[in-house]
Amino acid sequence: MDLQKTLSICLISFFAATVVVLIARAFDSQAASRLEPQLTRIADELEAIRASGGFASIPVDGVDKVAVRDGLVVYYFYSNTRCTTCRAIEAQTEETVRSDFAEELRSGKVTWKTLNYEQDRNADLASQFEIIMPVVVLARFENGAMVDWSRLDQVWGLVSDKPAFAEMIRDAVNKMLSESQNSDSETAESETKESQDLDSIPLPDSNGIPLPTP
Repeated sequence: MDLQKTLSICLISFFAATVVVLIARAFDSQAASRLEPQLTRIADELEAIRASGGFASIPVDGVDKVAVRDGLVVYYFYSNTRCTTCRAIEAQTEETVRSDFAEELRSGKVTWKTLNYEQDRNADLASQFEIIMPVVVLARFENGAMVDWSRLDQVWGLVSDKPAFAEMIRDAVNKMLSESQNSDSETAESETKESQDLDSIPLPDSNGIPLPTP
């Protein structure tokens, strides 16, 4: 559901509840006493949402927060059950990516993305990565297609050692970025060679006789 629509529905519900209480107060004091606690709870929840930054700060289930594009995507796949260790893996991975690859994030070479692998819409990707538990996955995209990926199962063994965890994430991301650069270099060299090969083909003169290659 669109965030603006969600906000509108919540506000309408709030004002509707207010009207109900006013009517109840006018005709039935007992009904008012039953409704007032619910109204208070709704008001408290709306105030908490407003104080935390508004409805835009709440993740909307079923909507991707980051669109996949060419480059390296650092995925964190989580499940419906969010344990303390799972949250630590997510937090430490995001911290490392944002602190060590800030420039790459700004340029789009690296993207940070979280997905629930238990949701149907992510089932194909989870199956491709053979995910059975929360984990970090690196995936490299070129021309809109995934060309390489790596699942970092070692996050579970290193999560209690934050420096070692960060180093592992850093090394894995750097390795994948290096492979991407090598691929780009090979593509550029191939295009240059093809261009040179075409330039070396002798062109015919006006009489159809090939001219000597310079």
